[in-house]
Amino acid sequence: MKLSTIIPAAAIAVTFNATAKDLLPLESFPEWFQTSMVRETAITSTSEFSLAPFNVKAEVIGDIALADNAEGTWYYTIDIGTNAPVECYVFNEYDGPANSMHAVVGLSLDGAAELNGRPLTGRYNYAVDTGVVGSTPYLSLDTLYHVGEGENKASGVIKALSAETENSLQVCVHSDVGYRKAFFDTFASFVSAFENSTENNAFFQSVYEMRINDIPMGYASERYTKDADGDIMIQSTTSLLVPVDASAVSRTDSADISWSRPDGSLINGSTYTIENGVMASKFAIKSSDAKWHVEGNIQGKTVEAQLAYEGWLLSDYGSYLETANLQEGEAQSAQFYMWAPDADPVTAMNITLRQVSDKKDTNMAIDMGPMKLDFYAEEHGIFKHGVMAQGPVNVYMTSIYSQGIPSL
Repeated sequence: MKLSTIIPAAAIAVTFNATAKDLLPLESFPEWFQTSMVRETAITSTSEFSLAPFNVKAEVIGDIALADNAEGTWYYTIDIGTNAPVECYVFNEYDGPANSMHAVVGLSLDGAAELNGRPLTGRYNYAVDTGVVGSTPYLSLDTLYHVGEGENKASGVIKALSAETENSLQVCVHSDVGYRKAFFDTFASFVSAFENSTENNAFFQSVYEMRINDIPMGYASERYTKDADGDIMIQSTTSLLVPVDASAVSRTDSADISWSRPDGSLINGSTYTIENGVMASKFAIKSSDAKWHVEGNIQGKTVEAQLAYEGWLLSDYGSYLETANLQEGEAQSAQFYMWAPDADPVTAMNITLRQVSDKKDTNMAIDMGPMKLDFYAEEHGIFKHGVMAQGPVNVYMTSIYSQGIPSL
């Protein structure tokens, strides 16, 4: 498990109103809306889809057509037999699954107001979700909206899904009320075309979702590959989409690339985080002259520093090795240092990993300052599920995809 992912998840968690129950129950709406929300359609057509820059060539469900193409952006419509087509965007430059999807939803709401000839008078978070298409994680956001007022008032729902594949981001929206399964199936077919277009050379991959009060707040993913010299490249992403009130959502997208030696020690790393459409931080760490050097920026302020700690740092790959070592050995705990820039970019964080025997469905725990993670690790230290506590807030984490083992 990527231990440094716990930090941004905790930061979001403590700002979330844990007493506010999620979203909107269907039974609270008029009968016509309830009926419309559960309608579905069988999609019987398929069409050929290709996009040369990403080596995509596949058959997708529905009738797909390229509607617009600007530099770095492709816009498609997919006819699935409903009044409105599914609209899918492909980006090769983007903020991330959470931030970019939220921006596309905003454009769709503006389009709905323009189409109806009435101003947008309300928007509400209707549903959020996360999951995987194959090995690719996705985010989902459904938004209820109103246009006009009084007798001229009309309502609708914008459904949105986003997923990041090897070199691009896919965001799909659908503006017909209902047809949720048909929309998801169309999105999954579209994303699968991208996922299947590249060879997967990872020896280990995992995705896990994070929830508060049974509300999905996002996911974290990690991918491990080995280079010709035997070093390990670790690619990690975290995307969080957290309702903060009836209409607003907090958006966070983070991406990390780091390199590890086979013994689990960090070589170097880089990371960036975009929050609510703004670059919140960007850092890189490397070793030079037996010292760890960090440079980057946070909220527009430049940071250049040397860590006071000069020893070896544990990589995310190394965290799996340490967990497996505890599982197989007689020691009850181990301490090590990691670079966790979301907690403090210019400090090496002292982390304690220990075995647990007195809690149900828990066999390991991690202590990181004020944060604590109790979790169940399977063979090879693979994370299965856990709960992170910081103050009164609990964030529940569950593995939703895992392939391979985190060892060479």
